[in-house]
Amino acid sequence: MPHSETNGRREPGKNRSLKHLGGVWLGKTIMGLTRITGRGGTTLPGRTALKYAPDLLSYLGRQFAHGSLVVTGTNGKTTTSHLLTSILREAGYPCVHNQSGSNLSWGVASSLIGASTWGASLPASIGVMEVDEGAFPFVVEELQPRGAVVTNIFRDQLDRFGDTDHIQKKIKSGLDALPAASFQVLNADDPSLAGMPGDRSSPTWYYGLELKLPPHRLQGAVRNIKSCPRCHHRLHYDRVYFAHLGRYRCPQCRFSRPEPHVALVDRSVREDGQTVLKLRLHGEPLELTCPLLGIYNLYNVLAAASCARALNASPAAIAAAIAAATPSFGRMERFTVKGRTLVMALVKNAVGANEVLRTLMERRGQIHLLIAINDRIADGTDISWLWDVDFEQLATSGERLAPVVVSGQRAWDMAVRLKYAGIEPGAIIAVENSRQALLQALKLTPPGEILLIMPTYTAMFDLRRALNALGISRPRREGSTSG
Repeated sequence: MPHSETNGRREPGKNRSLKHLGGVWLGKTIMGLTRITGRGGTTLPGRTALKYAPDLLSYLGRQFAHGSLVVTGTNGKTTTSHLLTSILREAGYPCVHNQSGSNLSWGVASSLIGASTWGASLPASIGVMEVDEGAFPFVVEELQPRGAVVTNIFRDQLDRFGDTDHIQKKIKSGLDALPAASFQVLNADDPSLAGMPGDRSSPTWYYGLELKLPPHRLQGAVRNIKSCPRCHHRLHYDRVYFAHLGRYRCPQCRFSRPEPHVALVDRSVREDGQTVLKLRLHGEPLELTCPLLGIYNLYNVLAAASCARALNASPAAIAAAIAAATPSFGRMERFTVKGRTLVMALVKNAVGANEVLRTLMERRGQIHLLIAINDRIADGTDISWLWDVDFEQLATSGERLAPVVVSGQRAWDMAVRLKYAGIEPGAIIAVENSRQALLQALKLTPPGEILLIMPTYTAMFDLRRALNALGISRPRREGSTSG
């Protein structure tokens, strides 16, 4: 990453107005008050400050000496942005990152306000911002980032986005708004992204899997992307890693998966249980250890490594940061409660839930499960995606499956879904109250065993409050999910 490059960034204080200064003071004051009152402070400070100074996001974001990076996509943006931030910090660059996961424009603004001085200047050299797909075009317009990472496109929160075409248009609009000198990092295994760059002349980095794994069963592989993004003919898949991600080609127009610049070519497990990954970084080999579980996290590692290499971060920094990876908020976090291990795996759409279940089914031993479903605004009010989740695989586990506890506002809907998946009604326990559901699930989980918790976003906070009341221990290191 060239230290001399400023890429047209503002010097601290240059073009600063009383509006910018007042916006930062207003945001910081609200941030302090919300923390004192214990009511959080991830969106209100930014929302209020942007009303007072509408261009504050642009002013603060363009102060970074080495620019900013935005990470978006349906699944994996939280973990990818955490990994990328860790790599850049390992490389010696002070970073600002909206690590709270508040990824709308207000949350991004709150993160920048929190990191800035009272004089409205940012001391960090680079920003890494996780951005919601819907907010992506606006944030790109405001920040004019140095690079953008897109993880994938899946069906998600139909009440907000409708179908995948709407998400794709939003992401395309954001990429088109990138400055000419900016780079983009795209998932080569997702045909909706591989067909997106078009006539852009700016650098594009592709990443993907080159593993010789048994193909994942098609299970709706082309349910979301049924046709070629160019000629709309049905795509042919030679290999599917999960959902519609894999090796594909169009027999009509010859559109096919692009050759990835950064690829995972081998994965193995050592005797000590550590997973070893072998990457190809623009033709150069790199071997590293990785504590993250699941195929979906392999993509997150590749996305972060690709962006880091685009910024000239060293392979050594990439390897060190990935090896030391810790879970992001609610993504396979581990807690110890009364001798039991709890694993918190946030779910928000069918693809993410399927991969969590797939990882769960690969484990040996008894399966203890608590599923908590809410339908508040932050969760997505449409929960029809539950019927696209392959809960049927739980029914095939036989005696391995302990009684399943379901909780949250839509506990009974979840119970019905499990019944139709083939699980005996007597093995489904519905408890709407989060704290009582957690206690019931813990009671059903013997000491020394693992309880997997699959909550939606707001249900996760309900359960975390219940965990806090029980006096949880510090989370142990573990991988993170696709969300």
